[in-house]
Amino acid sequence: MPLRKFIKFYQKDIKMSNILVIADGKVADTFIEKISSKALSEIDYTIITKTPHKSSNSNIEYSVFDPTSRYRLSQAFNKKSYLAVFIILQSTKEAKIVYENIRNFNKRIRIVALDNNGSFKEAKDSFLNIVDSNELLANRLYDFLPNVPSTAQNIGLNEGEIMEVIVPFASAYAYRHISTIKQVNWRIAAIYRNNELLLPNRHTMIKPRDRLLLVGKPNILLNVYAKIRNKSSKFPEPYGKNFYLYLDFSKDRKKAMEYYNEAKYLLESMGDKKLIVRVVNPNNFEIANRLKELENGSVRIFFSYGEIGENVVADDLERFDIGLIMISKKTIFNNCFCKKLYEYKKLVYVFGDRKISQIKEAVVVNSGSESTEEVASVAFYIAEALKTGLSLRDYNPEGDFENSKLVIEHFETLALVHNIKVRVVQEKKNPIAAIKHAKNILLVIPFKPSDDFNFIKAVFKRKIEVLLIRTNRHPKLLIPII
Repeated sequence: MPLRKFIKFYQKDIKMSNILVIADGKVADTFIEKISSKALSEIDYTIITKTPHKSSNSNIEYSVFDPTSRYRLSQAFNKKSYLAVFIILQSTKEAKIVYENIRNFNKRIRIVALDNNGSFKEAKDSFLNIVDSNELLANRLYDFLPNVPSTAQNIGLNEGEIMEVIVPFASAYAYRHISTIKQVNWRIAAIYRNNELLLPNRHTMIKPRDRLLLVGKPNILLNVYAKIRNKSSKFPEPYGKNFYLYLDFSKDRKKAMEYYNEAKYLLESMGDKKLIVRVVNPNNFEIANRLKELENGSVRIFFSYGEIGENVVADDLERFDIGLIMISKKTIFNNCFCKKLYEYKKLVYVFGDRKISQIKEAVVVNSGSESTEEVASVAFYIAEALKTGLSLRDYNPEGDFENSKLVIEHFETLALVHNIKVRVVQEKKNPIAAIKHAKNILLVIPFKPSDDFNFIKAVFKRKIEVLLIRTNRHPKLLIPII
């Protein structure tokens, strides 16, 4: 299946949230009790039974009729679209009749069938999952034999401290390096990709459709699971939740209120966030008092007199769950802040001459390295959050665009996933000169620890990212990558 068609099929598939359960017998009753008490809020269940059941769970709808009736079953399928069907019937003969009836009017729906005597073993159906009750019992008894390792579902405390999560295409964790994900009281222990086990290190990148094996405290893993599976994560997650404005009055005094208003605009655009303002060297009492008067439930302001240590910023980022640091270009370069900012593994917004409210388009400049692909996911999220356009700019003075095909395909794929149009620009121009004359754009730039921000060295090494960071006109969003 071509990639575009697969993405569209996948998008259509994930929008369905109905599960059909065809149930009868003791195992079925236990299964119904289980989903009644632990059903996920985003999933609705339709349960077909022969006898009436009662449930206080609003996600469950019951239908009482004989499921072997082909006509009645077809009516149930005409009313709704189902993500999957569970056939849990005491009679294997009836289970096979139900299965064959479903296949008559739906060839591709995923079916999970309970098999009590091996009746389904001859079925050649790639969309059928068979649960052999006899094999399950034998495996469970086998686990009690001496010197036999337990299966995954029985390892540990069996309280949810080991969890497996499939990364969706539009997850905020997709295309993230392990080192940029803060793991406190939990860990990504393993990654399953293309039916192979990967033991991740800090350089490993998470990709869509990866199965992550998580280990940690059960209540924390539930939150991590929600963040990974959430395809509408709010910027700047998962780097953190809140915003951090760093104002050094020795460099930012004249524009302090302007920077604050930009940070406040971003805060109001996102919602359900907090803005933490760290004011250093507050040598203008009038401006300091104006800032202090603006403090409220969503804005906290802290003053530091004299130079502050690195631990103060690090403690702020940890304490307030910061995901985005907002800072001026002058403060970054005059304080040799660059390398420290990378170590925090946070998104960094560098103010420019243009205000956030004036931004019309988020721009990624293709530098010819893998870094361009790695910042793509965040570029889509910021464009979505600010409700701006998004473009991939591919500039080459010689007009050689042959090596850009994979990058363009990557952006177009993410555009389908995020349902955001991306504008691809290919021109025979010097990238720095071309960007210099662009208007009302936000530059999305990869941020590396190896980057030397010395202007002269950047020119000789042709470091496009560094040269773009040093421009004054455009605001910039720096993304830490390996």
